[in-house]
Amino acid sequence: LLVGAPQALALPGQGANRTGGLFACPLSPELSDCWRVPIDEGGELGPRGGSQRGGPDWADPSPCPPVDPERESKENQWLGVSVKSQGPGGKIVTCAHRYEVRHRVRQPLETRDVIGRCFVLSQDLRVRDELDGGEWKFCEGRPQGHERFGTCQQGLAAAFSPDRRYVLLGAPGTYNWKGTLRVEQLNQSSLDLLRLDAGPFEAGGEKDQDPSLIPVPANSYFGFSVDSGAGLTRPQQLSFVTGAPRANHTGAVVILRRDSANRLVAEAVLAGHQLTSAFGHALAVLDLNSDGW
Repeated sequence: LLVGAPQALALPGQGANRTGGLFACPLSPELSDCWRVPIDEGGELGPRGGSQRGGPDWADPSPCPPVDPERESKENQWLGVSVKSQGPGGKIVTCAHRYEVRHRVRQPLETRDVIGRCFVLSQDLRVRDELDGGEWKFCEGRPQGHERFGTCQQGLAAAFSPDRRYVLLGAPGTYNWKGTLRVEQLNQSSLDLLRLDAGPFEAGGEKDQDPSLIPVPANSYFGFSVDSGAGLTRPQQLSFVTGAPRANHTGAVVILRRDSANRLVAEAVLAGHQLTSAFGHALAVLDLNSDGW
């Protein structure tokens, strides 16, 4: 059982007081055998020989880069705010949606951008593949400010597609809290990258970065919840679903598809009916009667 604890105290090398963390808990009669997964340690070496109680033998640890307060902050980053697994033999994703990058610290034009970041791990909770690790930060390096990507908050919601090909990352703070959804492929072999549906896909477009393509107003929190499934609007075709709980003061759920320009465009918008009901705060895709739709 994987458990996110976004208010967990920081590890010694993280340069912060409270960072959040990810914990693994064996389902056993023992009530205190959960252990902290050694990710995002900030200058620390991974534990050797199962030094985390109940943890595996973490051989050959590699040092993490030190936290540089001139460039980033992990204080109150909320690591563990979202946790998803692909199931047996699959990947794990967990995110810290309040992770902050900094520029020009202690200068008149100092900026602090709450872009968020996510970690993808292999089944044994290690960084195994090229795509594993904490470099899932699609808002990094993009235009700053709250009107663009400066308060992106990537990872408040995260999910995997049922075919295990994609990871979905909600970023509800983008575009003045209108929000966006990013879908990236997890398998990046040479054959995968040649496919027309290799991605990445993004609401508003990765190249366009046009908020007018997202069918909700500012301050909607589009990307607050995410999921996907086949057969929602088209037979056997994958659709992506996201909640926007503050859209038009009632909330909304948007079903999206990939277009020919690798943008996520709306297929349907389900609007909430009650004022301040936060329709879309959470969602799940399922086939209630097993008819394939």
